[in-house]
Amino acid sequence: MPSNVRNWLAAIAVLFTASWAHAQATVYTVTPPSAYAGVNNFTAPCGAGTCQNFTLAMAASGSFTTSSPLAGSLVAANIFPLVTAFSFSDGLNTYSSADAAVRVVRFNVSTDAGGAITSVLIAVERWQTGTSPHTAGDRLSVLQFGGGATFAAHNTGCSSVGISLTGMADTCLATPSDASRAEANGPAAAWFAAAAPGPTSIPTLSEWSLIVLAGCMGLTVIRRRRVQDNQPLIAL
Repeated sequence: MPSNVRNWLAAIAVLFTASWAHAQATVYTVTPPSAYAGVNNFTAPCGAGTCQNFTLAMAASGSFTTSSPLAGSLVAANIFPLVTAFSFSDGLNTYSSADAAVRVVRFNVSTDAGGAITSVLIAVERWQTGTSPHTAGDRLSVLQFGGGATFAAHNTGCSSVGISLTGMADTCLATPSDASRAEANGPAAAWFAAAAPGPTSIPTLSEWSLIVLAGCMGLTVIRRRRVQDNQPLIAL
């Protein structure tokens, strides 16, 4: 096979591989949102931070995206290295992977043989006072899915700052309760998996692969005709 044709085929293989990898990105969503069953709100007057109350009309919600579907038969596995994005809400606060004030304490997941989530232990935080590096005494909000329940705390104090189980520095490791803190709790969340949507405003990788394939086929036809006519080939 001529070297130029081999090069085109290699390029097609790379594009198809990249397209396949993109299609494997998966979004796991709390479905339906986990409604709170109980709240324990702050005691007025607010003594520290910015006090707000949870209500039973609120719920924990959100999703996370992984670069590939979760493997089957995971047992409390740390999947944070696979997570490309996340966004959660506790009804008062939003915890986004794009927010510099957000920290990930842990991101452990168990799955069944088919890769469906059976349980999680996901804990995220968002600093509400202070600046990085934070210190004991700064205040934050916390959201946790797992342990058979969903738990949220708003405007809680921090008594210890360090490195989280996911390796993230500047994370609060202990959150003692005080009269200015509000809490909410609910049942364990259920998670629904779906393929991540691809880009819509530009051609996808698979479309580019088809374009390259068409060009390669055209090149092959031209080459054969020139060989048959004993005409010199144009160098590529």
